[in-house]
Amino acid sequence: MRKILSIFLLLAAMGSVAPAVSAQTANTPFTAPQYYATSFQLWSINQQSPNTYIFQGRNLCNSQGQNMNFFVFSTTAPVLIADSNSANSEVVTPSAIVNTAGSCGATVAPSHNHYTFQMKSGTAGLQEAINTLTQQGGQPAVVVLDKNWWTIANQIPGTYGTAIITAATGNYTVMLQDITTSPNTFYVWSGSAYTSTNANSKNTAPTIAAGASAGSSPTVTNSGPSTGITGIANVLTGTATTTGTIFTETWPTVANGGPQYDGTCVVKSVGANSYTTFTAAMSDTGSGTTFQRILTVTEATAAPTASTQYNFSYTCK
Repeated sequence: MRKILSIFLLLAAMGSVAPAVSAQTANTPFTAPQYYATSFQLWSINQQSPNTYIFQGRNLCNSQGQNMNFFVFSTTAPVLIADSNSANSEVVTPSAIVNTAGSCGATVAPSHNHYTFQMKSGTAGLQEAINTLTQQGGQPAVVVLDKNWWTIANQIPGTYGTAIITAATGNYTVMLQDITTSPNTFYVWSGSAYTSTNANSKNTAPTIAAGASAGSSPTVTNSGPSTGITGIANVLTGTATTTGTIFTETWPTVANGGPQYDGTCVVKSVGANSYTTFTAAMSDTGSGTTFQRILTVTEATAAPTASTQYNFSYTCK
């Protein structure tokens, strides 16, 4: 009997400790030490009526990311109208939101008619994550950008990952961490935009080299302020131009702070001499710490004009 009583008292003592631990946890506004932006882009709302972005049923506009509840619409969060005709899909930013007992949605001004569509995150979850964590108060939080986020962000029509970061509405208490680079790249809120805090080769422009298509004795440079993320490649063609590779951009190795995977690049012709028939492709060389990625811009249709200045913007992740 005395042994049973001792066990009972031990269990009672353990139980008396539990409420104190629970109360301490409840005072913490965050459910995780860091948050993945992709966890906040899992929501979607099916169209109820053509060209109508106010929905019947308030719960339709509520979602959750890593146990953090949030309302999906905000005047700072662009939304993707994913049309059944992908050519009409577009990203719009709400000018107002609706959140009543019976309906929810956003006031938007799309450029196209949308008869069958879904509404989704226009930032791959980044702005939703920032907004949700900002609303928790002054405690700092980290939003992680992984390869999945970059893949989703770069597939959103009319934009891409780096542009989404640049356009994000931030807060001093929310930091972004890009874990696809070595070392990781951190972005902090400057008061007007998220700015990288890294001073390493990840932000150094890749090395440019001319290809056979640029002709004999061409001049190729990356003009400032080109970085490892975005910049301008300048190609002054030589003589005897042909089809094939116009130029390549090669990033630093992982050991020197370069990206750890191929990623994607958006390449556009800029400047007076427009060039529209080229293609851009990513490849890589090496492995582990010697891995480095390469961007190759190729012309397969017609040779560039000899002794002509061409400029190409690149934005990569």
